[in-house]
Amino acid sequence: MKKYKYICIALLCAGITFPSCSFYDVNEDPNNITEARVTEILPSATVNIGFMGASDLMRYSNLIMQQFSGHGPVANNTFTNYERYFITDSDVNNNWNNIYADILADLEQLIIISTENGSPHYTGVARILKAYTYQVTVDAWGDVPFSEATQFGAVLYPKYDDDATIYPKLIELLDQGIADINAPASVLEPAASSTFYPNSDWAASKVQWERFANTLKLRILLHYSEVDPAFASQQITDLINSGAAFMQSTDDNFQMMFLNQPQRQNPIASIEGGQFKNQFFPNRFIVDIMNESEDPRRSSFFVTFPYNSGSYKGSTILDVDPSTQYSRLHSYIKGTPSAVNPEMINQDGSIEGAAITYGGDAPSRLLLYSEYNFIRAEAALRLGAPGDAGAFFQEGIRASMKDAGVSEAEVTAYIDANGTLAGSEEEMLEQIINQKFIANFGVMMEPWTDWRRTGYPAITPIPKPLAIYDEIPRSLFYPVSEVTSNPNINQKTSMLERVFWDTRQ
Repeated sequence: MKKYKYICIALLCAGITFPSCSFYDVNEDPNNITEARVTEILPSATVNIGFMGASDLMRYSNLIMQQFSGHGPVANNTFTNYERYFITDSDVNNNWNNIYADILADLEQLIIISTENGSPHYTGVARILKAYTYQVTVDAWGDVPFSEATQFGAVLYPKYDDDATIYPKLIELLDQGIADINAPASVLEPAASSTFYPNSDWAASKVQWERFANTLKLRILLHYSEVDPAFASQQITDLINSGAAFMQSTDDNFQMMFLNQPQRQNPIASIEGGQFKNQFFPNRFIVDIMNESEDPRRSSFFVTFPYNSGSYKGSTILDVDPSTQYSRLHSYIKGTPSAVNPEMINQDGSIEGAAITYGGDAPSRLLLYSEYNFIRAEAALRLGAPGDAGAFFQEGIRASMKDAGVSEAEVTAYIDANGTLAGSEEEMLEQIINQKFIANFGVMMEPWTDWRRTGYPAITPIPKPLAIYDEIPRSLFYPVSEVTSNPNINQKTSMLERVFWDTRQ
């Protein structure tokens, strides 16, 4: 937690600089660092959260959910294995270690130090980020270390807390975080030190942090929709009626921007531009859903196939012959595109992996204003929460279209054709989750969580023997590094073990 070299790298990756580029008082020896500062720890944590949102955990969940496919001309590659549910205990080592040894450890240090030095605004941001990190961690693995985690030398083998007992603690963390960021005084302000909601004005940044925290509460509470719908209904209704501030526009998106610079790019652009060319494609399932409605977001989500034809085709592991004859991931995921290299357009209309280079300046999207609206739409429809389900449904679509750069005329035409909830409650729920699935293209974990909760979108499992299981996985294995070092953990028998809120049959 006091690794100065690592923190500096994180700051550089985030593009954060400080006046005079000096981290020290003039009489301090820079070779004898005794304690990392909150202004250095916070960007270290936020950079790691941003990378987590665009790295392994996103790829696992979104390959399972058929947003992405690993099927292409490179047979039996890493992403092909993930698509057929072959995600091993070794695969998740790095992700788990990043969560616990880097993100949560940094946040715990940040809470301790900022509390000691009288900077509750830093403490509040750290608690909000801790709640978010644990939310996605629980949703991925279920029972995880919580009460004894990040105790450093005091607890070498933390116990695994029941996932159902962790979720209420996350609401408490968010309440504490909101109280902290609203403290009347703070020695230091976190606005310019964070890669989320960066702002020279803490008052403006604080408003966005509070909106995000309350919106995250809604996400957490909605996850109770099947295991305890009465609780979800009451808690969501009370939160809305309390006057809590929620996200108000796409400006409030909880996301981290990447830069069009080497070593500062979105990981998806980096891997596709590097060692994993021709190995990561849009999945046929999501492409077909969007083709059915001629969704205008396709032009930023995908490259046309055949190239420049106006048509789109997704990949699937179910195709027998690997090829490049599919659409490619495009600017929404990978950032600013170059002009296509005409020499890399094949006669069949497919393009090679290096035909378009991308800036990598697409953000890591973690919780979007569009999702907030779909949460409100579902809560109003199923749980009797305040608000008009149809109005929130349309606003969710509109927000997603704005994120994708769609013109206002196209947005209006699409909503006129597809923006009215109709049919039974179950049919309207399917409409909401299908649109949320599209809006959350490339958002870590939540599409998988929605499917586990509701059964939508109605994806079909990859069949055995091509897949490892004959049904869609429900959680990840624990990492082998944890199983071999912590006597308090028992490895799962399969990826079919469920998180506590996953009770749908």
